[in-house]
Amino acid sequence: MDREHRRTMALTGVPGNRTGEALNRGLEPVDDAMHRPGGPLPYEWWYFDASFDNGYSAVAIVWPMNYSKPWRRQCTVQLSIYTPEGETRKHYIFPPRRLFGASRDTCDVRVGDSFMNGAYPRYEISLEAEGDRVDLVFDSEVPGWKPGTGANLVPFPRLKTMGWLVPVPRAKVSGTLTMGDRTVEVEGHGYHDHNWGQAPIFHVVDNWHWGHIVAGDLGLTWADITLNRSLAYQRAFMFLLSRAGRLVYESSNILTAYAEWHDEPAFLHPYPGLVTVSFGEDGAPARGEFSMRVREVIETQDLLEMVGIPGLLSRMVHRTFSKPYYFRWLSSFEGSLVVEGENIDLDGETIHEQMLFRGRRPRDMM
Repeated sequence: MDREHRRTMALTGVPGNRTGEALNRGLEPVDDAMHRPGGPLPYEWWYFDASFDNGYSAVAIVWPMNYSKPWRRQCTVQLSIYTPEGETRKHYIFPPRRLFGASRDTCDVRVGDSFMNGAYPRYEISLEAEGDRVDLVFDSEVPGWKPGTGANLVPFPRLKTMGWLVPVPRAKVSGTLTMGDRTVEVEGHGYHDHNWGQAPIFHVVDNWHWGHIVAGDLGLTWADITLNRSLAYQRAFMFLLSRAGRLVYESSNILTAYAEWHDEPAFLHPYPGLVTVSFGEDGAPARGEFSMRVREVIETQDLLEMVGIPGLLSRMVHRTFSKPYYFRWLSSFEGSLVVEGENIDLDGETIHEQMLFRGRRPRDMM
């Protein structure tokens, strides 16, 4: 057996086939607390997003470090507000790390006066960045979800763990968005997950696609993760379906298809105009297929530009080594499912994303 095939991940943090009470056991508050992974460049972040009935949406993320410039004693806050008129108000700020604090017992993350805290069934977040802010309450509609053990083991001599869990697969969200001197009351639905790991994530993951959908009493979360060259470009899949207050179906056995590629000079990578996810089999609690058709690229980020690497050096890195890049899309979705014996048609809007680190696999491997 050659070296490429010996270096495989222990995929313990992927969904199994639990149902009923086993799937709906929920999480302990400590699962969403700070993990403090070891190593010189560990990573961890808390992510919240929400979409609102009046056409606004928002994303809030906190990291305990400045991962683009880890030698600086800074933490990171990202706050993005998307307006119904198509405006993106995006902020990356890097407060002094001394302003960051997080509990080892529950989700209680603070950066100065900003915070994310709570446990099932209620979370509250209040983040401010450069005059914009969100003040939101997330009331969980379903239990939290830990795929498998929540952590995968990378076959490195040390610094092996990378983890992901979803404390809030679906929630009712209410509160306010403040944009400069204007404040808007909002109601809608939201999501929260938590990531951490010991190995630098760009040493493990080439890229990922991720998204979640809310339609009626259904919620769907999916992820297609491609590991990097040292791990033979293995792929790991995550899928969760909830309905009417219960987690119904989890799986690591889904199919994703990408089509109608756009190759535009404004972006470092081509991107798919159509993404299709198929899941389930005869006898499963749920099965079906849904497609997301990109209507608008609402956010991109050249990660080297964000780091502040000069243009000439950045272009050399892009040509010879890596094109780290981020896409966020607004898409319409439609699908046909069978859930617990009932035929259900889906349609609506969703936001989904792709993160590329090395960026080896846009069109060629899909």
